[in-house]
Amino acid sequence: MRSLTTVCSLALFAAAGCADDDFATPLPSPFPEASISLEYEVLTEGLAIPFDVAVLSDDEFFVTDRVGKLFRYSGGSLVEITGMPVVTTFGDPGIPAIMHGGLMDIELHPGYPDVPWLYISFFSEGFLRVERFQVQGNTATDFEPIFTSRTEGYYGNGARIVWHDDQHFFLNIGGSTLSTVSDPDLISQDLDEDWGKIHRLRDDGSIPDTNPILPELEEPTSIWSYGHRDAQGLYFDAEEDVLFAVEHGPKGGDEFNVIEPGGNYGWPLFTYGIDYSGMSVSTITEAEASETTVLPEHHWTIPTDDGGQAIAPAFLLGVRQSNFGAWNGKFLLSSLFYRWLLLYDRQTDTTEALPLTGRIRSAAQLPGGNILILRERTRADSTDGQLIRLSPL
Repeated sequence: MRSLTTVCSLALFAAAGCADDDFATPLPSPFPEASISLEYEVLTEGLAIPFDVAVLSDDEFFVTDRVGKLFRYSGGSLVEITGMPVVTTFGDPGIPAIMHGGLMDIELHPGYPDVPWLYISFFSEGFLRVERFQVQGNTATDFEPIFTSRTEGYYGNGARIVWHDDQHFFLNIGGSTLSTVSDPDLISQDLDEDWGKIHRLRDDGSIPDTNPILPELEEPTSIWSYGHRDAQGLYFDAEEDVLFAVEHGPKGGDEFNVIEPGGNYGWPLFTYGIDYSGMSVSTITEAEASETTVLPEHHWTIPTDDGGQAIAPAFLLGVRQSNFGAWNGKFLLSSLFYRWLLLYDRQTDTTEALPLTGRIRSAAQLPGGNILILRERTRADSTDGQLIRLSPL
């Protein structure tokens, strides 16, 4: 076990001008640093981009790696599960990293293990897919398709699967195309497209008749809400019956949203961010957006000389009844850009930086009350991505 306050102090404010493929070195935190001491245990390395985790117990879980691999961690050992589908990954020119696609979320059926299905989201041949399968020994078997996007694309970051109840789940799919006021890309507004939407499906992939009927349609579709740019984090609060999402803006304008059935969340008609070129994106005003779309409950834009910087939130976890008393009732998320673990307090509308850095892709609360963290590799050519268990000192 290591003290985070000791480890993080070594490189807290390392130079921002690190190499493009240095994914570990944090930038100075744009938020106040929480006064808290933690201990962390690196359970295993040997991963590239650990993207999500399905928890079986405090010491056993399945972990997806975006490069297309599934692992089972148990008793200190990491074993690859064979038989997984071939995935497609996408990079951006000049950035030696997987920016889109790959093998993403994994969730157990709420009835697991009596209902032995595992659900994954992934990109294959240009389509975003959800399939369910079973694991026999260390082999994936009995795959069944649950969802396939109606059109091809590469926009599907996020692809988080979150259970609504024991028969329905939510699925978010990004629509993070470039858009400006002079050249708007309206794929997230197009109800004939699955990109830029949050979907709700039954556990067998069928469309629930309790889904909303959207404008100009005559019956429910899989779409629960639309007008999203790139929601990469979903959390469903079962006690409050509320779905929350964090969403990437363009250059600034990252959002914390309360998701309403049938809601239009505005992208790209209105955003608090600007295009990477510095050009405006919004085609309507904030006042107009408040009458026709659902505005975010909170948004993050870090002030800069060139119009603002996004934090790039990667996941969302509501902390409830954990071993971290000061975190309970708040939300964990991470900043991929600044490379910090963050704590957002919805009641006070404040964000703090926690003493764990790096590109953190996901987190899960373990049955015993500690927190599991998935931190990706430090460089594009390495496999030193980690599973970390956090516990309070």
